Parts: sequence; structure tokens; C-alpha cells
Amino acid sequence: MNDITLIFLTQNQLQEKWVKYHREMLEKAADGAPIISVSRKPIDFGTNIIQTEPSNAVNIYWQTLKAAKMATTPYIAIAEDDTLYPREHFHSFRPPLDTFAYNNARWGMLAWSRVQMYYLAYKFMSHMTLIAPRELAIEALEERFKKYPAIDSNVKNAGGELGKEWVEKKLGVTPRKCAIFYTGNPVLFFQHTNSIDSLNRTCKKRMSEIRAFDIPCWGRSEEMIKKFL
Repeated sequence: MNDITLIFLTQNQLQEKWVKYHREMLEKAADGAPIISVSRKPIDFGTNIIQTEPSNAVNIYWQTLKAAKMATTPYIAIAEDDTLYPREHFHSFRPPLDTFAYNNARWGMLAWSRVQMYYLAYKFMSHMTLIAPRELAIEALEERFKKYPAIDSNVKNAGGELGKEWVEKKLGVTPRKCAIFYTGNPVLFFQHTNSIDSLNRTCKKRMSEIRAFDIPCWGRSEEMIKKFL
């Protein structure tokens, strides 16, 4: 499929050896799809734009809006710097043009855990796996930021997954459709102390009850964590 642009979000906080590996894996998964990188420092990766706004959860959505306006393809996909994606995540599924979609084939790792293992994160959807019609994303985000222009996590703001019913109800914005999909090979993300999430910075995130030492595509957990740390 040649109808999608990857929006790669990074705060430039992770170790260089991981950065190199991650970008190799992301380019492989993109398989020729254009990439717009949004970073704190200039990087030579796709079309790069610099963010100067406060580092917090709502800023993720502001940067998504900026990059979506630069893209020209019918669809956009989010790619985060602490998350690995299989090729099929970007190239196997497209939602209707009035629907946001999230891949819930997601496994996570806690970088600070004494025993390193994967855990299945299936109970909620996350912006890190968003596949969205570009025009729908722009429309929804512009509506949010018109109502809540402050990019500040300490005030009521435009943050929260697009299409998530309770988020849109809380914000008082137009409700939009949302779909969940699954890929055979999963997305893999890391919880770590360089995150903007306060539960990660204080090591309070917990694993789900479904855990594994080996998962498709990404292999053994003790070998994978060595790439990240």
C-alpha cells in the first residue's frame, strides 16, 4: 500500500544504540512509505520538523496535527520512538474514511523490571498504534485545539485518543467512530523512566496478567531488553 505516511514522534531521550536499531526497524516496517519525523533536535530521518512546545501528553496530539497537515497521503500512522512495529501494522489494514483504528496486538516491557518478560496490553487502545484517515484526524484535532488551545497537562486540554468515546464525551467534541484491529505479529513497546508518563517516571506501571518470555517477531525478552537499555 502506498497510501500512508508515518508520523514518527521522539523526544530524543533514548540511548543511541537503541535509536539506531529502532530506526532500522521502523524503515523496514515502513517499506517505502514516507516518514515525517517530529523531534526535539534535528535528525536525519524522513522529513524532519522540530517541536519547541512543552513536553507532555497533550503535546503529542499537537505534533500529530502539525505533521498530519504536512502529509499528503489519505492515511497517517503514528510511530513512537520506544515502540517497534511489524510491517503488517502499517500495510495490512485501513479503516473507513470516517473511522480511527488502533492495533491491539500489543505487548509491552517494563525497562526497570528485575525479571524481564513481555506482557500483553490488550485492555485499552493507545495513540502509538493509531491508523487514521488524514483528513479526519486533522478535522478532529483542529476541533479539539480550537476548544482547548493550551498545550498544558495541568489544565483541561485536547489530549486523549481520537475516537475514544469517553475522551470525546469528556471534552465535549464531536464523537467519531473507532475500530480495533489485530496483526499476526505484534507491536512491542517499552515503559521507561524517560517517558512523559508520570507512572513510568516513578516506575509504578504494572504488567498485565498475561505474560511471556518469547513472542512472535521479537523473540526472547532477555535479548530484546539488551537492545533497549
